[in-house]
Amino acid sequence: MLNRRRATTEESEEVAKNVTVKKKKTWSTEETYDMVMLVVMIMLIVMVTQIIASLKSAINNNLVIKEERRTHSGSCLSLQLDDSVNNRQVVENSNDNSNKRKCLLYTEPTPYIDLLMKAVVGFPNQGSLRGTRTRKYNAIERKFGNDWPPFGYTMIGNTRLENFRAAIEDVNRNNIPGDIIEMGVWRGGAMIMAMAVINEYKGRFGGTIDRELYVLDAFEEIPKSSYGSNSDFLFNTEQDVKDNFKVFDAYNDNVGGVNGNGNSSKKNVVVHFKKGLFQTTVPIIAIDPNIKAIAVLRVDGNFYDSYQDALYYAYGKVPKGGIVIFDDVMSHPSVMQCWIDFKKDQGLTEDLNRIDTHSAWFRKETEAVIDMSKMRPPQDINKKQN
Repeated sequence: MLNRRRATTEESEEVAKNVTVKKKKTWSTEETYDMVMLVVMIMLIVMVTQIIASLKSAINNNLVIKEERRTHSGSCLSLQLDDSVNNRQVVENSNDNSNKRKCLLYTEPTPYIDLLMKAVVGFPNQGSLRGTRTRKYNAIERKFGNDWPPFGYTMIGNTRLENFRAAIEDVNRNNIPGDIIEMGVWRGGAMIMAMAVINEYKGRFGGTIDRELYVLDAFEEIPKSSYGSNSDFLFNTEQDVKDNFKVFDAYNDNVGGVNGNGNSSKKNVVVHFKKGLFQTTVPIIAIDPNIKAIAVLRVDGNFYDSYQDALYYAYGKVPKGGIVIFDDVMSHPSVMQCWIDFKKDQGLTEDLNRIDTHSAWFRKETEAVIDMSKMRPPQDINKKQN
């Protein structure tokens, strides 16, 4: 019996010893080393990812700074050559016809215009949005209109806004008659800037050409629900945009004075609002006797039918030397197809100058009588509305 107990005790000690050995094996030096190295590797990956993100941000900011440094008064605005925002061409300011077709001159903005332009595209400290997600401000995205400014008044970004300003100054400089029209305005920021530029032209610089602004948008005629999860951000009523003009002291409806409050002020040029889908508002532009010419026509319509309405009913009022800007022709295939069809059907010679990933512009070179019989049946948005 005693021997049996001794054997049992020895067996228990042996089992305990084996368990201890196994535990020690689980946390061997080699395995502990491997675990530490794994943690170190994860930390390094996180650090490298953060460094790469910081470098990208620095490179983007540097690209913006370089672009600004080489753009000076009297130089032409640069053009984008392909889908890469980094591949841009600096057009030479010369009498060469090819360059003249591509050149819109940059002029140093006055301090007021400079500040206003920064305000309407949104200040960096206000952050950025992509859909409903809040993101850190990225200078290169904002420059080329590839993010949403939470508190800005336009989505077009710095480059397209600068192009719009240069277009207005171009028609002022060259005495091209006509009004300024934007079709598709969101919060109205681009036209608020246009108002300020024309006010300076008339007041500060003694400009002699009278111009009025026409703001065309569907506004609340497109149900808020159609914008989905982004409705609170994207949806604007006509009154919302009028109020935005008033924020910048840039509203004059020629009825109630500068801010629509009954004061007879001629401080600002007159701005007209036309609410409705393009298929109902744009044809009125063609027959409106008060719109004798359109010096700058800026279209942001997203659809084939929207652009077809704009071109067939408004292009004929753009005089030779007027500027036409398509906001989304380079990124929306249906819009590009509309331009290709219209150019071919009407026998136009003008070519697009690419502004950025989305947009392009051209200067009208020849007068054209629009053949309305070439207008095509609805392709997209008008088909859905009919």
